[in-house]
Amino acid sequence: MAGTRAPKQWSLSKVETITSFEAWRQNLQYTLSLDQNFAAFLVDGFTWLKKTNANPLRGIVDDGEAVAEANRRTAAQKCTHLDLMLGQIANYCPIISRNTIIKNSTSINSIWQSIRLHYGFQSTGGHFLDFNSIFLEPDERPEDLFQRLASFIEDNMLRAGGNIHHHGEVPEADEELSPSLENLIVLTWLRLINRDLPNLVKQRYGTELRSKTLASLKPEISQALDSLLDEIHSATDAKVLRASIKDKHFDRSAKKTGSIRTGRQIKCCILCKQAGRPSQHFLSTCKYLPDEDKQYMSRVRQSYCTEVGDSESEDNVDNEQVSFLNDNVGPSKLRVVSALRRVSTKQSPYFKAFYKHFPLELTLDTGAEVSMIKASSADYIGVTIKKSNHSALQADGVTPLNIVGECHFTLSRDGIELQLEALVVNDLDVDILAGIPFMSSNDIAIFPSKHKIVIRDKVTVMYGSPNEELNSSNTRVRRTQAFLIRAPSASSVVWPGCYGEYDIPSEIESDCILAIEPHTDASRMKDWPSPQIAQSVAGKIRIVNNTSVPQFIQRNEHFCRVRLTTTIDNAPEAPDNIRDIKTTNYIDSTHTSQFFKQVSVDPDNLLSPDLQTQFNELLRKFSEVFSPNFEGYNGEIGPFEASVNMGPVQPPQRKGRMPQYSKNNLVELQNKFDELECKGVFRKPEDVGISVEYINPSFLVKKASGGFRLVTAFADVGRYSKPQPSLMPDVDSTLRTIAQWKYIIKSDLTSAFYQIPLAKDSMKYCGVATPYRGVRVYTRCAMGMPGSETALEELMCRIVGGFLTKRLRS
Repeated sequence: MAGTRAPKQWSLSKVETITSFEAWRQNLQYTLSLDQNFAAFLVDGFTWLKKTNANPLRGIVDDGEAVAEANRRTAAQKCTHLDLMLGQIANYCPIISRNTIIKNSTSINSIWQSIRLHYGFQSTGGHFLDFNSIFLEPDERPEDLFQRLASFIEDNMLRAGGNIHHHGEVPEADEELSPSLENLIVLTWLRLINRDLPNLVKQRYGTELRSKTLASLKPEISQALDSLLDEIHSATDAKVLRASIKDKHFDRSAKKTGSIRTGRQIKCCILCKQAGRPSQHFLSTCKYLPDEDKQYMSRVRQSYCTEVGDSESEDNVDNEQVSFLNDNVGPSKLRVVSALRRVSTKQSPYFKAFYKHFPLELTLDTGAEVSMIKASSADYIGVTIKKSNHSALQADGVTPLNIVGECHFTLSRDGIELQLEALVVNDLDVDILAGIPFMSSNDIAIFPSKHKIVIRDKVTVMYGSPNEELNSSNTRVRRTQAFLIRAPSASSVVWPGCYGEYDIPSEIESDCILAIEPHTDASRMKDWPSPQIAQSVAGKIRIVNNTSVPQFIQRNEHFCRVRLTTTIDNAPEAPDNIRDIKTTNYIDSTHTSQFFKQVSVDPDNLLSPDLQTQFNELLRKFSEVFSPNFEGYNGEIGPFEASVNMGPVQPPQRKGRMPQYSKNNLVELQNKFDELECKGVFRKPEDVGISVEYINPSFLVKKASGGFRLVTAFADVGRYSKPQPSLMPDVDSTLRTIAQWKYIIKSDLTSAFYQIPLAKDSMKYCGVATPYRGVRVYTRCAMGMPGSETALEELMCRIVGGFLTKRLRS
């Protein structure tokens, strides 16, 4: 009987789709059919009456002699079984009144129709009109949209014996999904994803569509969907950052502007079109055109090609001729204008401001009647998004923007608070587009010729560069100096989750990207702030306390250092004295039997000679585990991999940056990368078959014992990843545990995180940029990597948990 058991039945929720309801219905129907007492009531066409005092047996009669005596049931018995079956259905359908199912139902199909009516997809002719209400939802995959369309059509197909008539007749057989209907579903799917997608598919797959249907090409289109959408978006990159606001309670007429013809026009002969003849050809090829006009148009074509300097196609010249005739320009006034080859462009004005500790870039647009913020940016900074009844259009006045809601928050720069009211939209190519309302309420003026922005006649911000030649990468002086950050004149405490604001030295540009490193010396050995990349705004940086303890900052304390950063594209050339990774041996070749000698046993001489001897013999026996060479977890207790639990929003893709170290420090940093690559911690992306999606900055941090260690800052990836639940030990529980022990063995795992393998699908978020050898990816965990602490604790529990349990029991 185990082979016929159905999956465990579940109850309906308040929100269901056609697909989820059908899955629930079929599973429940199969479960009920396994009981012979219920099977007869599930057959199509079996009906009963409503349960009333006048009809207690609901029209059910006793079984006749045609039924075997062993299976023969009376009407009362069958009515009892029917009530039991209807009660089971009502138990798994709590959103419907029990009397609707148990007393008022007349067939199994009437029950299904009642549930459909509750959710709004009852099988009626009017329900088919809801097909027009299906759209691509935010964060919905295109494949999910296609399945919704297909499920809707399949659910609305006519069925034999149904209650829907077609031209006055009920179908004698169930309707099947025809090829034309499949093509219509795919066409609607393409149009809902992007209105330009059907035309692009027609152009791209024109050869295949000569002999195949659109539905048969759907798998190939799905695989190439990303590249098709990228092609559409790239064709609309040259756009104007302007939006017009349209409120539901306010409307006004807009002035009509002249349109500009772009692209290839459709062939059309105006003479044949007016005469009612086939007109799918150009005017110059029309056989009804007089010879004199043909000769004149030929001369015009030659003049156009000579003046422009290119051999334009005949189709384009014919397009110009058609437009000339439509404008009623006579032959005597016909003049060919040379084509323009270049249009000057200038960068839009922008400036940076703080929201809490988040630096944001605001792009000013004097043509925008409303301010907008990208939805991913709004989620990143954690502002409250409220519902909005506004609608926004792009510059063409037709294309709508996908509005998520609206938000209201306060920014700050140079001590001036700036109020921002913005619509939250999905399709925005800048973080914040600040329009006229923002500029008006905050008294912001723009001087494009001077590349200057003035805020409330108090603060002047220079954007871009008036003289780009002086600021080109070839003329800049590359400084490798580290600057100390001094705390304010008053002592302060930065609580966990809060931030402190500090001035940067005047030698550094007021708005630049800096690398922050902890300042370690004889008087200060704190590990906060951790190495990170930060954006300065108006000569200030805000550093968040991402630890679990408060940080006390003394007055005038030098608590961190900052360096300028450079992108990977501007990385310095490799020096001649850099080591060759192929010839340099980073693996310790010492015999494994000698590694135990670096272990210190009983430094206080508290053990007896016998215990010391036993410890030394034990260390000599397992000498190989103290090797500085690590090969990673060997899978002794089963496969195990760490992962970065990325959330629904992906981190933004930006250029990788690295601190501007001196040449010696860059060589040292590269040697650290090479050493870990030889030990399997890093690998080339192409070697593991992935594409890096995010580059994390790496730093050289000075160790207290001397030398440097490699530290990678995963702060940005950590903001977009979800925490992994785990029972982590704390200081209090650890002290309570070790207080009862007589002896304590102090040990440290050699590069513990570097021994835990990293899942392949997480490697793309863990890319790093080396100074001289390009991009690498982590193949194992690292300190600070999201999920690494949880993975180490979980792996240690699996390895040594059995020993601890055995010790507690004994």
